[in-house]
Order: sequence, then C-alpha cells, then structure tokens
Amino acid sequence: MTNLLGNAVKYSPEDREIDLKVHLTDDKIAFHVKDQGIGIPEKEQKYIFDRYFRAENVLTAQGTGIGLNIVKGHIENLGGKINFMSKENVGTTFSVELPLRN
Repeated sequence: MTNLLGNAVKYSPEDREIDLKVHLTDDKIAFHVKDQGIGIPEKEQKYIFDRYFRAENVLTAQGTGIGLNIVKGHIENLGGKINFMSKENVGTTFSVELPLRN
C-alpha cells in the first residue's frame, strides 16, 4: 500500500487529491488508490508490472522501476489480485483485492 500511495504522490501535481477507498466483504478486502497525476501512456501499460520498467513520461523522476513488480508479487503470494486503469494526463487508479482468511 505504501508503494501505491507513494507513487500517487510522486506522479501527481501539488494540491491534487488522492483518494483511498477500502471495501470490506465477508471474504475479501479491496483497496483503491486514485490519483489525478500524469497517468501511464497507453502503449506502455502492458509493461507496468515488469521489473525495472519505467514509463517514458517518468524518466526524469527518481525511481528504479521495481516497486510495482514487488507489490504485484506480494499481492499474488497472498492470493490477491492487482489491476489498474490509467489515462495519460488524467490519472491512475490501482485496485487491490485480498482474500480474508479466518
């Protein structure tokens, strides 16, 4: 969650809202992080979870390109899913679902 929130802050202009929503059901918890940032170019979206990949519109920002790869791996190891919707110059929403275990 820290990585998703950190990216939302890093790639959004100052004074823009970042929304965090949490939904809880009997069998899962879902988190949604929505920003109003630079977005991910459509042609590069298929690579966003690849290790060391950085979109061309963020190359001047500090980073290594491993954060989302690690996040996806951890979520999948917990039996969860991560996906996103993004439009360049509009923003990105990352959604995470994790199963609840008793």
